[in-house]
Amino acid sequence: LGGLFAEDLEAVEVIYPEVALRLRVPKKKVLKCIEATTKVFVWALSKGKNVDFVFRNVGILVCREGRVTMRFYENLLRDVDRTGKLANAFLQV
Repeated sequence: LGGLFAEDLEAVEVIYPEVALRLRVPKKKVLKCIEATTKVFVWALSKGKNVDFVFRNVGILVCREGRVTMRFYENLLRDVDRTGKLANAFLQV
């Protein structure tokens, strides 16, 4: 099976004010959550830890033996891409 790799994907900046607006939480809280998650993620990777980050209604970030894989929930993929191309690409892998 083929796979998607980091070099195959375009990095997209998280626009935390928009996230805060959609979630109806303060911008500062969203930013702090992003920063805290990033710190734990960097620590886990630097120590070679096997961890899973579960993002409710988004997906699961899986770190195993230095490899990182994001498994998105199908509903999210279909919601963010009305064309269905993104969801189909990820679901085929």
